Amino acid sequence: MTKPNYIVEFIMTRNMDNAKAFVLVEGTTDRALWGKFAAEDCHLRPAQGKDTIVDVLSSTFLKGKGMNGIAGIVDADYWLLTDADELGTDNLLYDDCCPDAESILLDSGALKKVLRHSINADDMEQIHQFADTLITEAQRLAMEFGYFRLLNECEQYGISFNCFWKAHNIVDFIDNECQAFDRTWFARKLADHHKTRWIDKSDRWIPFDVLLEGVGELEERYPTPDIRLCRGKDVVAIMAHILPALFKTEFGKELSEINHSPIHKRELAKDLRMAYEFGYFMETSLFACIRRWEGENEPYRIIRDFSAERTSA
Repeated sequence: MTKPNYIVEFIMTRNMDNAKAFVLVEGTTDRALWGKFAAEDCHLRPAQGKDTIVDVLSSTFLKGKGMNGIAGIVDADYWLLTDADELGTDNLLYDDCCPDAESILLDSGALKKVLRHSINADDMEQIHQFADTLITEAQRLAMEFGYFRLLNECEQYGISFNCFWKAHNIVDFIDNECQAFDRTWFARKLADHHKTRWIDKSDRWIPFDVLLEGVGELEERYPTPDIRLCRGKDVVAIMAHILPALFKTEFGKELSEINHSPIHKRELAKDLRMAYEFGYFMETSLFACIRRWEGENEPYRIIRDFSAERTSA
């Protein structure tokens, strides 16, 4: 759907129900996640990307018609590090601590909740400590990938990481026993993959040593640990990969011996969304950002009043 369609849809929604907030989100997964907490009078509309959302909210046509009641919830991603101008877009809502929705989930008690239900172990405190170790190690490794992603964004190289991860696996670059990342090997494979995609356009090729040099400069500018370097999907994939080895170190047993079922990245991502609670959401800066928007856009509501539901119950 093109940008004008979202604008027309907003205007039609406003004409039919002037009290209904119209909120653009990046995709269907975001609508499912935030929809758990949405007010009855909130229309969540997937827009297929944050650039589209920014374009809609920046529309001079809409500004002329009035922007009251329209908003967009986005993953700020590397805009948090670069302090991108887009963050100043009117009615744009985002978490200023976590770069994306998956990172918000991981910054809560959701993983501990998932592991309590997934791992058949008696010591809950040990499971919680294991969850903290798992997240810390996965984020450390995801920051390595994050430097390459950030470099691609800063230099506009046009590297497709989605295509790269369809052709490669995280296991190719992370030693599962010692949780080490081979930066040089990754740079070589990434440069080779990008060259293959642009085999007839040598001006698009990027030497691997140029990637390494660029990443080194970013590392000096943005030293780790810094969660803003992470992409949540990378963290979840890494967690699923390193979990068995870390588990054996922590519990002294193979994961299969006391685990009800294998833990894969897709299952883990889904379980984290299912385990995410309103109480976790209330602690985020995204929640505070939405509440500020609601205060400035009376009577529109994005988040429903859970306290009223508890009182009525």
